[in-house]
Amino acid sequence: MYNLRLLRLLRHSVITKSAGRALTHSPPCRLLASHHKRRPQLGAVPSDQLDQLKADYLDRRSELSNEDWHRVRNILTDSYKYINGSNVDAVVLGLCSSAEKLPLAKSYLSYLQAQGIEPNAATLGRLLRVYNAAYHTRTLSDEEQAEIVHICDTLQGAHETLDASSCEHLIHGLVATKQHWQRAVPLLDMMKVTSAPSVAAYSTLAAKAFSAEQPELAWRLLEEMLQARKLPKCEVYLAHLAQSAQQAQTLGAQLERLLLFLERHDIVISDLVAQQLLALAQRLPQQLQVTATRLDRMGKCGACQQHLQHVAISDAQFAELRESFLAKVLIRNDVFQKSTPQEVARFKQYVEQTAPYDCVIDGLNVAYSTGNKKPPQQLAKLLATVVRYFKERRKRVLVLGRQHMRNWSKPAMQYIQNNASVFLTNNLTHDDPFLLYATLHSGQDTDFFSRDLMRSHAFLLGSELKAVFRRWQQEHQYSLVTQTQTGQIIVKEPIRYRLSAHKVGNVWHVPCCEAYTPNPPESFEVPEKWLCLSIAQNVV
Repeated sequence: MYNLRLLRLLRHSVITKSAGRALTHSPPCRLLASHHKRRPQLGAVPSDQLDQLKADYLDRRSELSNEDWHRVRNILTDSYKYINGSNVDAVVLGLCSSAEKLPLAKSYLSYLQAQGIEPNAATLGRLLRVYNAAYHTRTLSDEEQAEIVHICDTLQGAHETLDASSCEHLIHGLVATKQHWQRAVPLLDMMKVTSAPSVAAYSTLAAKAFSAEQPELAWRLLEEMLQARKLPKCEVYLAHLAQSAQQAQTLGAQLERLLLFLERHDIVISDLVAQQLLALAQRLPQQLQVTATRLDRMGKCGACQQHLQHVAISDAQFAELRESFLAKVLIRNDVFQKSTPQEVARFKQYVEQTAPYDCVIDGLNVAYSTGNKKPPQQLAKLLATVVRYFKERRKRVLVLGRQHMRNWSKPAMQYIQNNASVFLTNNLTHDDPFLLYATLHSGQDTDFFSRDLMRSHAFLLGSELKAVFRRWQQEHQYSLVTQTQTGQIIVKEPIRYRLSAHKVGNVWHVPCCEAYTPNPPESFEVPEKWLCLSIAQNVV
């Protein structure tokens, strides 16, 4: 059976070998070989063959004989050309990755010990992941936690600097311990030497910090990962709610902080988190009321009958957004790489002379909305139809385009020039900064027409202004849905109420989605499901 004596022998062997290498090679820091080589991915193995292997040897088993393990090892190395003696052990433990297979994984380590085979870093890392899987289903015993610590000591003792993958394995192992989990915090910084820490690494550590009553560390990690454009996993919020529920005197304040966090970062919670909030309200009805609800077309909550808050930003926020956009987005080196200072100056002067507008249209974006392989005549006609849409509504329009559009259909382009202001940039210029500058310069009431989600521009503004930008964008962005066979256009108009978590009076409205996704769509679609949530005032 896998035991602490094996780990001590393992650690001594690895350190001795590493020390021997250091006499002949003396780099400033030693990286694991896995930093340079791609590790085997189980997904590359045909699933039907793996299923058969697991059914024959691994399912419903807590240990195998040495003969059976030898047979499993040989099947893998003989059947798959990319599985060999150096990576087969990690592959085997990958097949034992579920929580109930921890005894089986330890049985395999005992087999390796009996064969005199030294597990490498990838193998031990996979074993730590199995411990972590078990930790999520039950409390690990003191002996199991000690085994985790010895594995981590072995790996860290043998290598001054670990690669990102090994760091992540260690983080997942250490969070399964009660006394040593904080050793994972500096490993997160070590990951940054070779790559950005993953969503999983951030999330599992933040969740542990909440569970271990270290909320400030957890919030710091959450802010850091969102600054890196990584969305926390559900386990973080579940850990926060579980810990908050144990402290009735601070429950309201902790929930309020969570909801403000969701609001600030425009986060939509999953059904899993929503169900936990509903269950918490059932347990503590005097402190928390939560109802699953939906909105009508005008943004009225079906539970409390209140209308959601208007999405508009304040005059002060708009002024700050306009000023920051000019500094952080328009006047940047990468803008001038696709344009010139002279063109930017010419455009700004044109806007000064012709603004304000009711709507600024991205001409190429509109023209290519239904496909970019259509003849110029059709492209020009579609753009003219969009200009007519606003002209019929007595709107003053600016169309941004490129010089090559002068060669498009004369009648359609003539209609556009007669009914809108037109500014054509050179053919390599990025249109978006010009579009947003003209819209912002024209004031709070100006809209723009484009299908572009403007993600990169929002990111450049920083986390605080990004939220303001998104609200402004939601209120002012029109886009083309489609054009019918008869030539009519279907336009998506802005949604005027807020789509993120926010408070109306003393009631929070929280949007929900089916399941967590690391890269949720940033389009402005109304979530079908919401929570209507109120916290008793005496517990906030």
